[in-house]
Amino acid sequence: MVCSSIGLGVGVSHSKARYGHLLFSSLRKTNEDQSLETCSKIGPRSSGVSGISSALFNSCCVIMEYEDVLRQYLGEFGRYQKLAALLIVLVGPSVGATMFAQAFLAATPAHHCRLYQNDSSAMYGHPSERLNLSVPMENVDGTWRYSSCLMYNGTGGTSAGSNQTVRCRDGWEYDQSVYHSTVVTDYNLVCERHWLKELGQSIFMVGVSAGGLISGTTSDRFGRRPTVVACIVLQMGSGLAAAFTTDYVIFLVLRLLAGGAANGLFYVGLTLAIEVIGSSKRNVVGMTISLSWAVGTVFLGGLAYFLRDWWSLQLALAVMSAPLLSYWWLLPESPRWLLSNNRTEQAKISIQKAAKFNKVTIPDEVYEKVTKPKDKEPREKSKKYNLIDLFRGPRLRMITVTMSSVWFATVAVYYALIIGSADLAGDPYLNFVLGALLEIGLSLVGLVAMEKWGRRPVVGGFLFLSGAACLAVAATPTERQDVIRYISLLGRCAIGVAFTTLTVYSPEVFPTVVRTMGVGVANMSSRAGGILSPFVSLLADVWPPLPMLTFGILCTLGGAGVFSLPETFGIPLPDTLEDGEKLGRKQQTKIGTTDKTTEPKHNRGPVVVSGHVICDNDVFHHDEF
Repeated sequence: MVCSSIGLGVGVSHSKARYGHLLFSSLRKTNEDQSLETCSKIGPRSSGVSGISSALFNSCCVIMEYEDVLRQYLGEFGRYQKLAALLIVLVGPSVGATMFAQAFLAATPAHHCRLYQNDSSAMYGHPSERLNLSVPMENVDGTWRYSSCLMYNGTGGTSAGSNQTVRCRDGWEYDQSVYHSTVVTDYNLVCERHWLKELGQSIFMVGVSAGGLISGTTSDRFGRRPTVVACIVLQMGSGLAAAFTTDYVIFLVLRLLAGGAANGLFYVGLTLAIEVIGSSKRNVVGMTISLSWAVGTVFLGGLAYFLRDWWSLQLALAVMSAPLLSYWWLLPESPRWLLSNNRTEQAKISIQKAAKFNKVTIPDEVYEKVTKPKDKEPREKSKKYNLIDLFRGPRLRMITVTMSSVWFATVAVYYALIIGSADLAGDPYLNFVLGALLEIGLSLVGLVAMEKWGRRPVVGGFLFLSGAACLAVAATPTERQDVIRYISLLGRCAIGVAFTTLTVYSPEVFPTVVRTMGVGVANMSSRAGGILSPFVSLLADVWPPLPMLTFGILCTLGGAGVFSLPETFGIPLPDTLEDGEKLGRKQQTKIGTTDKTTEPKHNRGPVVVSGHVICDNDVFHHDEF
């Protein structure tokens, strides 16, 4: 975009000023498709206007960015942006509840073999004399209890005449004091069928991993809004069907779909929210969305307490998504994505709606400037990006590989420490809710820390802290269980902060045109870490400190990797692949959080006022010839 009019001030003759005016007037009339090329080729030396420096001349030949529209007209966090952010925040509870529902849907209650004399599983337990004669005792972690999988091989299921034991022949009886029914009790997923329960969780994680990648690809190809709505429909539909299915295989398939939909819904929604708002508000909005996930887990614990049958809990979770169907009408598309994909007419309509909702007026000239294509083929149909684009440029390739590696390490350690601290005595509902409340507290810590220190110091620093805790546990003698417990809790809190802050940091390092694909690749890597985490724990059979030593090294390497990534706090989001290559370099400038005025300030370089680019400098003054 060229200057509409420029007058020459102190130290420049009137004739030169007139010549400069004619020059810029001719540039203004240049064909729109060649304007960028003209600006790059014509400079003050070729024009003969010695009073105009090359830097100032080039500063006038700019295209207005969506970030400029936010700062100068719409406002970084006006009513329109607040509504879009609120709609995404309301997505979090249903996603969090869906992600952790397996803890109650597939809970395993206490159980023992069913006896011949009682074919009903409605009652758990028998008179002690009959149990003593029918079911052997076994020592589990120092506690004697009735065997869960064995019974005496005697007539009528008693030990009369023989102490030989056999596997349960007529099913199991389950304790219904905590859970009335679960997927485990309905399909008898215990003893030799216990692996089917673990298979269900693994399949769900596969769905989560694939969902992040698929939704990222569709979001970058077709838009944020349609992808979010499609994920809502799929999450609700698969949840409703899962509540009424009577086949375990179908249940697993439906849970796979629900996992993919929930993961895609959260991360695509998060991306949409941070693209709509201004740079100074990304931290607060991103962490609030992350916190809403934890709120959903608290709600899940309370809901499961009152709905003790798995199918009724699953039905309630599916119904939670029903109000979100209104997003087809309420949720806006990301103007930033529309502009990056050269959908200029749709972008103009979207910005006009935002201006109307925010009760501000944007001149028509501004729409022309902000919708002008930024590439050298401005009229070319919008390019279709794919996963390969994440690895074309050297810097974007480094960002993709490093972010994926950091996610792998973070989630592997996160699940290891979470699982290790989750097996607590007492009420399972209370323990679950307390754990969710801890996550909320950790999200608030991350919010405050990133607001003060930025992204890299917080994510990398807490990864280092968690790594140090893991290494300290590995070095602590096993008889000092009290010390190990407190150090493990410190590591668990540190990795929790790193996890929540990394969720906000990840979308900011990828350019708009491939943002959700990049997040999807990193998310897929993280699920691989979650799947491999239990196998790392098995290394304790080789050497007891080895698992914690491995996790400590992973966290340390992850923290080091974070510091090789660009800092994004207060930095405008990159839009194109070229922006992604430049992210974090010296020419990238930070937007101050206090610079929010819509009025132009002096000595700020080019400022757009009523659709005109003005060089605000002592050498120039705006003048109509």
